[in-house]
Amino acid sequence: MLLDLRETVRNSKPIKYTLITVIIIPFALVGIGSYLSGGSIPPVAEVNGQSIDQQQLEQAYQQQRQQLARMFGGQLPEAFANEAVLRDQALQQLISQQVLESEVANQKFAVGDATLGRAIRNLPAFQVDGRFDSETYQTQLRASGMSVAVFEQSFRDDTAMNQFRTGISDTSFTLPSEAERLSSLARQVRTVEGVRFDAEKARKTIEVSEEEVAAYFEDKKESYKFPERAKIRYIEIDSAAIAADIEVTEEQAKTFYDENRGSFVLPEQRSVSHILLTTDDLSEEEASTKLSELKVRVEAGESFADLAKEFSEDVGTADLGGSLGAVTPGSMDPQFEEAVFALSSEGDISEPVVSQFGVHLIKLDSVKPESGEPFEEVKDKIIADMQKDEADREYFDLREQASEQAFDNPDSLEPVSDVTGIEIKTSDWLDSDTDSGVVLSNPQVVATIFNPDFLAEELNSEVIEIGDRHVIVLRVQEHEEARQKTLDDVRDEVEESLKSERANEMLKVLQDAALSKLATGETAAAIAEGDDFATSIEQLALGRQSTELEGGVVSRVFSLPQPGTDTAPATAAETLSNGDLIALRLDAVEVPEADVEGADESVQTLPGAEPAGANIRLGGTEFEVLLESLRENADVDIKAAASS
Repeated sequence: MLLDLRETVRNSKPIKYTLITVIIIPFALVGIGSYLSGGSIPPVAEVNGQSIDQQQLEQAYQQQRQQLARMFGGQLPEAFANEAVLRDQALQQLISQQVLESEVANQKFAVGDATLGRAIRNLPAFQVDGRFDSETYQTQLRASGMSVAVFEQSFRDDTAMNQFRTGISDTSFTLPSEAERLSSLARQVRTVEGVRFDAEKARKTIEVSEEEVAAYFEDKKESYKFPERAKIRYIEIDSAAIAADIEVTEEQAKTFYDENRGSFVLPEQRSVSHILLTTDDLSEEEASTKLSELKVRVEAGESFADLAKEFSEDVGTADLGGSLGAVTPGSMDPQFEEAVFALSSEGDISEPVVSQFGVHLIKLDSVKPESGEPFEEVKDKIIADMQKDEADREYFDLREQASEQAFDNPDSLEPVSDVTGIEIKTSDWLDSDTDSGVVLSNPQVVATIFNPDFLAEELNSEVIEIGDRHVIVLRVQEHEEARQKTLDDVRDEVEESLKSERANEMLKVLQDAALSKLATGETAAAIAEGDDFATSIEQLALGRQSTELEGGVVSRVFSLPQPGTDTAPATAAETLSNGDLIALRLDAVEVPEADVEGADESVQTLPGAEPAGANIRLGGTEFEVLLESLRENADVDIKAAASS
């Protein structure tokens, strides 16, 4: 319908003029400013009466996607690619930010002009040679599209927020008594007695009939389905693939090397000293004669540095014995530089040299030869870089063309192919369970293919990011909903599931019996004796980081109450990741003495232990608790549109 409407408007001049008139009238009545400012954007949430709009949410969502993509090398893993989850996380962050801003305002945190000025002047982005530069400040703000007033208010608000945060996180501390208690808990060792029941052994003893398998399948039929699947047509634009087809000759690479020689080679450096006589009081001829006399004295054995200190009129170098340090081509007065590079050996002294500054006597102190990477060493890299640069230019042109054509011709990829010259590819059946490669199993691609709205529209997709400079545009060619599997499709799977269920039921009875016996004080060895599925765990000492048992089981052991003389022993029943069942009894809790030598270091390496004194990690926890409390007490209203 929308496409028909668009074609009707495109081919009808009266309708076009009518629409233009309808658009112009509101501009004339209310002014163009209200349109350019975006009008009223409906809020997605309100926090203590302050709105969070869709534009803020979109910006936060995009920033979160980009940050995650950078963390994973440019491509989001499937577990992080759920748009709804990412949008909700972005919204929750915006809500927390608004709650925090409200509390900062209520607490009347403020940043004075002097403090703000110092903070801005200390920002490296606005400094030149380590000092604040006003022109750089103005230029940077203009480049980011911000006025000075807007930036300074935003920076003032951020600084106040940081003051509030650090006022909590940087002022927390652990008392010596607390540190000792935490250290004691971290060093704690717990001894358990128990029995482990082997699920695999039990499963092998289970026999199930064909009728039982069929009945089990019928009962759980809905869980046995083929996932929905689709075939797609798509156009792929990959800068790396484009680069592989671009030819760069060795001659082109050599030309690039020569034109950019400074990027590969450090030019020869010459360290020199000089004696300068200005022509303020002397003529050039008089100055030259005096310097020639000084040259004779140096050649007779006097120190050039001493004579420079006595006679040189260069106040910047005279006290340094005339040393100018390293000189590279193009860095000095042309006449001076020509004389420097005409000297052949270290220790050579020039004839008097006239420059715009006066007359010089120059001594060559040392020569550092040209160094760097010869062409042959960097040839392959230059060729690869040139291919990549050319490929990137072609990639962005093709991407723009593909995006425009896919939008302007939503019912076909043929125009995209015609304009870009890229062949349309066709996939085999794709589903969310099968790995079809980096491109076709990309989380964004899969999410697009099986999006109900996208399937219903039957249009081209937008450009989908696969990786760095790697995109596709697709359309669904065929689609099938999830299909019911037959018993023959899943017979082995159903049989194994039924056996596992029966084995678990059988072992659960044995586990319950073992728990009862452990509670009465019976040993694990006695309980396991004669049981083909049971293995005893006898007086096993566990620390908090022990690996003899799975982490979840160790955590459960350390959550049990300590044994007492007048209370029943604490027991626990757990299921391991491989299906094994375990029954445990806590027999003893001990705290070994701390290693006195190097105690501070050892305490810090124990999980859960903290040294006495300032504690930034505790401060961070306390701040998070405060933020959670502020959120619970805030008036937060999330609109329905925010979750869509």
